[in-house]
Amino acid sequence: MAAKVFRDKGFEATTLNDIAEQLGTDRASLYYYVGSKEELLHEIVRQVLDENVAAAERVLAQDGTPVEKIEALIEHMILSFDRNYPHMFVYVEDLARIARQESDWARDVIGKTRRFESIVVQILEDGRADGSFRSDLPNHTSALALFGMINWMHRWYKPGSAQSAKEIADTICALFLDGYRNPPPPKKRR
Repeated sequence: MAAKVFRDKGFEATTLNDIAEQLGTDRASLYYYVGSKEELLHEIVRQVLDENVAAAERVLAQDGTPVEKIEALIEHMILSFDRNYPHMFVYVEDLARIARQESDWARDVIGKTRRFESIVVQILEDGRADGSFRSDLPNHTSALALFGMINWMHRWYKPGSAQSAKEIADTICALFLDGYRNPPPPKKRR
């Protein structure tokens, strides 16, 4: 419920009273379980970030080509966004504010976010090494462009939209890979 209220009102504007109202209880009852809205935000972000980093680690370790791994990772990110909505919305929307904080929790979030980014860069580097991906584009910038496509979903996607999460994942895979994959060598004419 807190994720829904954060999505609707924004983290800064939300009060524990707003969350309690959505739960149909009073603020004092909510304080029994949680000390602050920051504590709720921590739990919202921790849950989805841990799940996504673990999935990225599994994709990196699995057998398969770099193209197959990027496809699997894109699909996981989109399906996670769908499955964990509005939690992912809150994470993406508040990431810049979290990054400016000086707390152990914020450093942990940024560290896990960077780990996720490094996994994508590693897969892109593996694809460059095996010739699957272009060598003329910087891997880190390409990874950030991919994140930009996916993270911008928080502005336009809601579960139950006309396109399914799987259709969106297929579209983003095509857009990213058709631009980043090395074209096949031309066929030799006889």
